[in-house]
Amino acid sequence: MADWQRLQARLPLLDQHQLQRMEQELGAEVLTRLLRLFVEDSRQQGEALQGAFAERDHALMARCCHSLKSACGSYGALRCQYLSEKLEQSCHEQDEEQVESRMRAWQQALAETLQQLETRQHAE
Repeated sequence: MADWQRLQARLPLLDQHQLQRMEQELGAEVLTRLLRLFVEDSRQQGEALQGAFAERDHALMARCCHSLKSACGSYGALRCQYLSEKLEQSCHEQDEEQVESRMRAWQQALAETLQQLETRQHAE
């Protein structure tokens, strides 16, 4: 197993401390609205990334990953942020094998992250 795979597996999907800080600073209602927007935007960005992946458009994939990396970092989606960074790097290098494996890992992390956020929203 590659180093990036071991590291990403140890990263939490969500940084609960960051979410708690955001809730204290912004309030629960504002955070809930922002997280809903993040989920919607992440789905849209994920679809764009998937389309670029299907077309093997590495330049577009890199741009999508760059945007996702920033958004994920803002909301404490640590594993997705890390994998977006690694996937972006592979796209710039046009390393097809790495793009393939990192894309699969990123898709799984995004699905799990969004599920965790939706579960959190329904619990409130």
